[in-house]
Order: sequence, then C-alpha cells, then structure tokens
Amino acid sequence: MSSGVDVEWKGTDVTFASPEDKFGIKLQPRRTRTLEQNYSMIAGSIYFVGGIIGFFVTGFSNPTEMTNRALFGIFMLNPYHNIVHIVVGLLWFLGAFALTAAGNEGLNIAIGGVYTLATVIGFLGYLNLLAISSTDPDNYLHLVTALATLIFGTGLVGALGRRQAATA
Repeated sequence: MSSGVDVEWKGTDVTFASPEDKFGIKLQPRRTRTLEQNYSMIAGSIYFVGGIIGFFVTGFSNPTEMTNRALFGIFMLNPYHNIVHIVVGLLWFLGAFALTAAGNEGLNIAIGGVYTLATVIGFLGYLNLLAISSTDPDNYLHLVTALATLIFGTGLVGALGRRQAATA
C-alpha cells in the first residue's frame, strides 16, 4: 500500500564517508607516546594515588603538623604533604597527556629540580611543614625520584635508545 508519494533518499552515501570526504578535515595519525611521557604517566599515577591513600592515613585535620602517621609504616605524612603529592601527580599527568614531547621533557626537568631541592632541604631538616625530618626515608624517595625524573627529563634514555637503533 503506497501513499502515492515517491521519496528519494538523498545524502545517505555521506553517512559512511570519512571526515575528510565529508568536511575536508584530514585526520592526524595517532602520535605515539615517548618513553619520557610514559614515565610521566607512571610517576604521576604513583604520586597521585599515594597522595590519595595518604589521606586515609592522616585524615584532613592538622594539615601542617608533624604527625606520627606513616604511609606503609615508612613515610611520615600530614595532609599538606598529601596535597603536594597529588598536585605533582597531576602535573605529571599534564606532561604525559597534554604536552608535546619537548614540553614533557621540560616539565620533567622542572619537577626533577624541585625534588632535588626537596631532597637537600629534607636532609637539612627544614621540611617540617611536610612532616619530613632529616632522618625520614622520604628524603631517599625524593632523591630517587629526582634522579629518575632528571634522567627522563634530559632525554638521556631516549637518546641512548635512538643511538643503539642507529648503530644496529
């Protein structure tokens, strides 16, 4: 049974066309992540999750007070220390997901420099604001973080990988 009106379907062939055919927009190939960006993603995850877990240990009261609360029974914490770790984790996420490879390396150099400074100040005993004393194992964690971040920030790992690939 027909209504007597013939309908011609126009434009249905564009439904399955690519964006370039529809709108003239060229798709960019997916860029691959550099080793430095992967490091930023992993380090950011560790520090961000560590900061969140730290709030379960310390709570939210007495934000800058030296406490006897330790994460994993090792690292002394207070709420302010947790906030710093969350912010640094978010900065690393920014480097991993939003910045170019060069921008991420620059961010890693900056974070590595800050952690180097935190290591020195911590060993001198001037980080009481973050519940870190001069004998706290957190100073060693900051030292390892600073070294790894500076190595990835300067592109040494990527340069060694490219050098070996070029000589092979």
